[in-house]
Amino acid sequence: MLLHELFTDAHFECVSSDGLQHSKFTVVVTVNDNQRFEGTGPSKKMAKNAAAKAALASICNISFSPLQQSKFGLISAGTSNGSIGGSSGVALNGDNSFTQNKNFELPQTFADAVGKLVIEKFNEVMKGSDVYSRRKVLAGFVMTHGYDVKTARVISLATGTKCVSGEHMSVTGSVINDSHAEIIARRGLMDFFYSQLDLLCQQTASVTAEESSVSAPAHDHNMPAVVVSPGQEADPNAPDRQARQEIIFNKPGDGTNLYTLKDGIYFHLYINTAPCGDARVFSPHENDSMDVDKHPNRKARGQLRTKVESGEGTIPVKSSDGIQTWDGVLQGQRLLTMSCSDKISRWNVLGLQGSLLASIIEPIYLHSIVLGSLLHPAHMYRAICGRIESAIQGLPPPYRLNKPKLALMTSAESRNQTKPPNFSINWITNGTEVEIVNSFTGKLINNNTNTNKMSRLSKQSFYQRYSTVIAGLPGIPFREVKPTYFETKMSVAEYQQAKRELFAAFSKEDLGEWLKKPIEQDQFTLIVAKESDLGPQQTLPQGQQQQQQSQPPPYANQPQTVPMPADANTATVGNVSSIGNCSK
Repeated sequence: MLLHELFTDAHFECVSSDGLQHSKFTVVVTVNDNQRFEGTGPSKKMAKNAAAKAALASICNISFSPLQQSKFGLISAGTSNGSIGGSSGVALNGDNSFTQNKNFELPQTFADAVGKLVIEKFNEVMKGSDVYSRRKVLAGFVMTHGYDVKTARVISLATGTKCVSGEHMSVTGSVINDSHAEIIARRGLMDFFYSQLDLLCQQTASVTAEESSVSAPAHDHNMPAVVVSPGQEADPNAPDRQARQEIIFNKPGDGTNLYTLKDGIYFHLYINTAPCGDARVFSPHENDSMDVDKHPNRKARGQLRTKVESGEGTIPVKSSDGIQTWDGVLQGQRLLTMSCSDKISRWNVLGLQGSLLASIIEPIYLHSIVLGSLLHPAHMYRAICGRIESAIQGLPPPYRLNKPKLALMTSAESRNQTKPPNFSINWITNGTEVEIVNSFTGKLINNNTNTNKMSRLSKQSFYQRYSTVIAGLPGIPFREVKPTYFETKMSVAEYQQAKRELFAAFSKEDLGEWLKKPIEQDQFTLIVAKESDLGPQQTLPQGQQQQQQSQPPPYANQPQTVPMPADANTATVGNVSSIGNCSK
């Protein structure tokens, strides 16, 4: 072994043998008497190999990643918040100003840290729940300041591999359509963006209340103001907690009404396997072709693909029936959803924030994608951005084609042959509960109080939060809630133009037409939420509450756990009591 040749004092020790199937064994290698590196795997041999790779990556800067710039000819684009060291100014759309001294590979030790953070957070919040900790795909978003691992923070995580059944489509936007882990994790990130904007609204309300109060006592203006609702005792620790809740957005500057992401803040996506669709349609045993795609012109390469209702795997959109209709789906036509590979490529043009938030903040792009297994550089790059880089054009600023960095963890997960569960879990930073959603119905698993309670990540929930934000956020004139969700989305002109250019690029490359859900599912109106139904980070819109000031969102400085079910049919998840096992 190379490690033994370089460091004769390397000592391996198996410290755990009772982990999950894909990481049953944990081996720690000690080098130079004081440097310890960890590796996991389904066998002791694979865990030992992973630990050795981690040590070599850290000490000798030796990367074992299949992603090598010289092998498949990728060159990094110098862009703003989508790549390290980018300009803080507005990037040109589809910027192809290549930088020779950069490549698409994320530093190995940093990639391992990102993946490990998500896995450890999942194990922490699901501790004690054997029922709902079962998963096949795990995904999560991590926020960092530059490449400083000490600043890394898990923003959201999720599991899941299924989509909603056609018979459970909602006309009120109250169900989750796509419960794949990557998609749910991204919706959790959107929830975090709303929470950040809520904090800005609270700061504005605090300043307004302070200015209008004649007898307000003096205080340190360097500390954020704390809002106390009537009849509520002040919490002496609240200023410290709110100070830790850093705002990640800059207020609109000259010539723009959009908030921007602060310089140096990066978002990284971890997935324990390649996303379904074009990035995963290859044989992992074809090691002789890992460096390049020997058949790049095959018609199957780069095709838009859809997930199949109530099943796994994807099919090309050209194999589908074309336009989906509401009555057709209700009569038995399979409801099709675009693959995760296609949706990630969409995020690399339109941003992670979605259409509603695009009217408030500039697009936010991925800095990197870290996979736990099945990273094929040529296929992955093509799937997430490469297949449209020569065809995309006409993007309105500040939209552009983003090219995230890629990496594979040294402790790669083995192929999971277990049956995927029929539920999806999601957790969001500063949240008070883990949410469990039935993937087939798209709603929370039944509980005693409300059998139809919708997820905090549903379209209706985000629509309600959007209406709250635009009512209280300063510096965003000309924003209003249209009569329907569909009309509100369509009113964001630049976003819709960028989306049309994206779809045109796929069509121009003969990769198929983007398949949309029946239009009726977005033609719903805003439901006025009851205060008891709102999540821990939500408040009623102004005018719907009697001058009540919302409390600062709760902080997750203590482990969030999911207790074990009291019996086989009952489980308590945070503040939600769940009955029944939807995996049956």
